[in-house]
Amino acid sequence: MIRSTGRWIAAVTIVAGLVAGIPAPISVRPVVTADGRVLASFAAPSAFTEESRDVMKTGLTLVFTFDVELHRPSTLWFDPTLARTRVASSVKFDTLTTSYQVSKDRDGRVFWSDKASEEAKVREWMTAFDQVALEPSNRLEPNVEYYVRVRLYTTPRPTVMWFWPWGRDDGSGRTDFTYIR
Repeated sequence: MIRSTGRWIAAVTIVAGLVAGIPAPISVRPVVTADGRVLASFAAPSAFTEESRDVMKTGLTLVFTFDVELHRPSTLWFDPTLARTRVASSVKFDTLTTSYQVSKDRDGRVFWSDKASEEAKVREWMTAFDQVALEPSNRLEPNVEYYVRVRLYTTPRPTVMWFWPWGRDDGSGRTDFTYIR
């Protein structure tokens, strides 16, 4: 009886950890410009969870960091990364004025900042980026498959029951495309 109860509790704990640890889906829309740059627009509205809202309401700075990468699929080995950039959005709730300060940065440099009083607007600003430029060092080859992958990392980390020895993203998305010229 005790063994079966212990096994049942262990199974429920593992399943709860797996379900709670499911990454948020990110929708990715790549566009290739005439000069060979790739502009990636993406959104992860489900990344802004109730737990994220609770962290934000305490006055702590909530940060969503997105790693955006351009890859070319390879059949034999790992897919080579052709271009990479990191963008982040952060929000800090001012408990005295009940307003939100939101800023976005690219590779550590702030490029946009604004204040808001509506939480819905903050949610949209935090989880969406438009036309993030990916500039590969070599020109894209015509009629070749590529893909853009976006990974999300949240700070402070969510407190889910996930016991994994390596780093884990909080959301991911990928879109394949063929460069036609």
